[in-house]
Amino acid sequence: MTLDAGAYLKRIGYIGSISPTAETLRALQRAHLLAVPFEALDCFLGVPIRLEREALFDKVVTRRRGGFCYELNGLFAELLVALGFTVSRLAARPFTAEGLAPPYAHLALLVELDRRWLADVGFGYFALEPLDIHERSAQIRDGRRFRVTEEGGALAAEELGMRSRWGYRFTLEPHGLEDYLEQCRAYSTDPASGFVRRATVSLAFPDGWVTVTRDQVIGSRGGQRLDRPIKDDADWRRTLRELLDVKVTPEGRVSLGAGQRPRLLNRPSN
Repeated sequence: MTLDAGAYLKRIGYIGSISPTAETLRALQRAHLLAVPFEALDCFLGVPIRLEREALFDKVVTRRRGGFCYELNGLFAELLVALGFTVSRLAARPFTAEGLAPPYAHLALLVELDRRWLADVGFGYFALEPLDIHERSAQIRDGRRFRVTEEGGALAAEELGMRSRWGYRFTLEPHGLEDYLEQCRAYSTDPASGFVRRATVSLAFPDGWVTVTRDQVIGSRGGQRLDRPIKDDADWRRTLRELLDVKVTPEGRVSLGAGQRPRLLNRPSN
């Protein structure tokens, strides 16, 4: 199956150049994060996660769903390759309160142009545009400060100024999707997994971000904090619908509306 890049670009509301340049990469990542939510609803609902390209395209593009890192970055890599970019899948280990997550706990992307870029549309509200892997000083993205540093024989990407460490450690060794299958299966089926328990859904907006889990809402829109607890199942479903345009029926069917999916304004990085 040849990837239908046109349908994918329409799904993320992208209009602009598709030449394989750093400017296009920045615009594509921003468009993706503003249109496709990070969501682990299938993990919560017990729906098997499939990482084959056809299955990912059907879920994200045809059925207008979101997904978690293996799905979103796995498919985004396919789009970038179809547009002429040189892309590698990287294995990353997010920072957690208990230390580093297991190997292959996160899938990020290396895009090689005149410089090497860390692209990521599958880590929730992280950098809206790629990070320069060569740059060691702070990198500003939408007024937020990020940094890529050498650490423990690997590299670390993180947002600066956070109360707890937010980011991940990664290496530049390329991997195939099959390398992530075991950890993906664990995260999506183990009852103790946060993805299974919390059913996280997160989306960036031009004026902020929103994350809804089974027990809380966190985020900010237009400078107004939205943090509050989720009271019960009905509150959870209502909040997903009202804040993220995501509908989950009591029978477990998931649908995403189009009303709050902002189109990209193709503008340069900060």
